[in-house]
Amino acid sequence: MERRPKRKDSIQLLKPLIDRFMKEVRQYGILEVSTEQYQNVCNAILNFAENAGCDSYSAELMESYTVYIAQRVCNKEICPEYHRFQSRVVRILCSLANTGQVDFSNMMQRPRKYIVPEDISALVEKILDAYPISEATKKDLCAPARHFLWYALENGVKPEHINDALVMKFLTKEIPVSNSGSTGRTLRCVKYATEYLKKHGNNSIHRDYTLLKLKNDHRRMIPAHSEEEIFSIAEASDTDGVLGRRDHAIILFAYCTGLRGIDIIRIRLSDIDWRNSRVSVVQSKTHTPIVSELNGATMNALADYILEWRPECDIPEVFVTVKAPYRELSKSFGSMIDKYCKKAGIEKVPLRGFHSIRRSFETVMISRGVPIETASQMMGHKTIIEDKPYITYNKSQGSFVAMDFSDVPITAGFYFADDQNPSSGNGGVHV
Repeated sequence: MERRPKRKDSIQLLKPLIDRFMKEVRQYGILEVSTEQYQNVCNAILNFAENAGCDSYSAELMESYTVYIAQRVCNKEICPEYHRFQSRVVRILCSLANTGQVDFSNMMQRPRKYIVPEDISALVEKILDAYPISEATKKDLCAPARHFLWYALENGVKPEHINDALVMKFLTKEIPVSNSGSTGRTLRCVKYATEYLKKHGNNSIHRDYTLLKLKNDHRRMIPAHSEEEIFSIAEASDTDGVLGRRDHAIILFAYCTGLRGIDIIRIRLSDIDWRNSRVSVVQSKTHTPIVSELNGATMNALADYILEWRPECDIPEVFVTVKAPYRELSKSFGSMIDKYCKKAGIEKVPLRGFHSIRRSFETVMISRGVPIETASQMMGHKTIIEDKPYITYNKSQGSFVAMDFSDVPITAGFYFADDQNPSSGNGGVHV
């Protein structure tokens, strides 16, 4: 009698494992902005596994991914800090696969490193409350703000007597040694604290630290998707079935409005003004309202999805999962856009993902002559400085500056040729 091989019950599918992992992360109470980063890493792992032709968890897969992200650090595609974060996600995911439990031991709240008196802690809260930032951001900035005031006390200086010399000493001597990985947040806290102290009785600070700007490392220019690529991606997603119809509507919606993925996820049915072809949303990043126009193709894709394909449920968000129990989507579309790029035969460019559709939106507007001030408002940016990373090199505009001067009259100078004086065109100067 032939003996059948035993079923390997220990084999775990990667997608359900990651879904359980993200559920544990949310229940643990991690900040929303960090939860989004966890989801991004998980999506990257899923995409890596798909490219490797694997749908199950294994130690070999995790080891290969670890080597892969280490190589990306060497190629300067990701920074060392993000590499450490990805390694932490891999470690926690492996603990869940091997033990059935998520090991958050390395994320236990550490004792405060910079202990200050109660009145200084209260001052930190007053400083952060004076600025229009979210509660999550306040929590994130609390430690570096406390560090700044702690440093002053360690040098025998009370907050009301902090001066420019101490501020510069803190930035140039203390931070590079003790907290170089959080320089950006620390600089932001110094700006807040010095401005607040100057308004509340400190006469020793004379410099304007709000003008300080952190010098970032060289950033790669990430090319936007071209219009042809966007249309190819949309066409690749336009398939029969609820998943394809939903993704098709999302891609057209993103390109039509230029909204961030997290804002598209939160769009509610009541936010769409069907009569006036527009959608209203409060941006999650800036907390400012914005109204975006919707074109006919996008309206048709939305109507088709909502009326014909969207599951019947009580969820107010427009875009929901395709399988029960229905819920709003996760915080990233990275794996979705990669899937349709591959299906459409579009080359994978490092760092270019779903957010590049937003970059395409502004790049196309600028290339068609829309003033940058208008484009910036449509993007929901506070200043046009924020538009720099979104305006990608354009070949047609670049070639324009390389055109000859045949239509530009030259009446003097080295290249001026006088028919009456032939020698002037042969290197002579005619004035």
